[in-house]
Amino acid sequence: MSGFNITANSSVGITHDTNEHGGKNINNNTSKLTVLISTYNQTGCLHRLVNHLQKCPVVDNIRINWFQNFPIPQSLANNTNFNTPVTFDTLPNNISHRFLPRDFGTDAVFNMDVDMSYSCDALQLAMDTWQMQTNQTHAAVGFFPRYLPPDKKYYKFDESHFEPYNRNTIFITKGGLIHKDRFNDFFNDSLKPLLDHVDEHITAEDMLMSHILASNQVKTITLCVPRSYWCNLICSGQHESGQYNTLQQRSGGHRGHLMVSFRDYFGNISMEERYNPMIWHGDVAYGSGCNTEFNFCRDHEWMRNT
Repeated sequence: MSGFNITANSSVGITHDTNEHGGKNINNNTSKLTVLISTYNQTGCLHRLVNHLQKCPVVDNIRINWFQNFPIPQSLANNTNFNTPVTFDTLPNNISHRFLPRDFGTDAVFNMDVDMSYSCDALQLAMDTWQMQTNQTHAAVGFFPRYLPPDKKYYKFDESHFEPYNRNTIFITKGGLIHKDRFNDFFNDSLKPLLDHVDEHITAEDMLMSHILASNQVKTITLCVPRSYWCNLICSGQHESGQYNTLQQRSGGHRGHLMVSFRDYFGNISMEERYNPMIWHGDVAYGSGCNTEFNFCRDHEWMRNT
């Protein structure tokens, strides 16, 4: 399978601004994961996430998808207190580039938006679940399931979180672990027209990744966990509802037709349980729902002091 060439300063390349302190080098660690955070103009939340992730033993290194043209904040770029390496990948301002292939240093990559946070226990659980899979390269573990229907123009965002838990994918962008090779699948040359549509409308990279995972027979595992395992951050420019004003207004209306175009290209995604298992963890009751939003980080001690 061919892919885009990655060269520094090219149109699909990355340049690195790396902060690695504490004598720890990024390596191909099989027992730990890389956390990949996508952010745009949300420095306050980024600070909190980076500080929190320093406490998590399962995190080998932190990568930041930096889409802004302005400089990286000095407080993050030059903070010598970081024990876990933090690398800023300066990227073209294209939303598809959140999945740009690169040398992550670990096989396991946990993707997340800057306005989500996961406890150290949640990240460890995701890693443990992934390591238990027979074929880790073709397994994905996440927390937010979705059902992309075969016959409708759009999906219901909360349908998969309540009984009967209809689902056929997980949204990696909201917190999900995949093998680093899946980034190469996303940037396969044959998919460039689809990536161009995603970049044009600044949305739907989550649905495109779901279809790409399914087309490569990747099992998508949903973890239903206590609400103490994850939370939503309120970032600059974001309402209490969790919506961003300008981006939502600008791009939200395009998600339906993009979903249909992906479905036309790839076909329907299977709902079979063997491809979409749901695992219940802790004291979560089956009938109470699976990771139902909205869950404020201010309500959780592990994020209050970040």
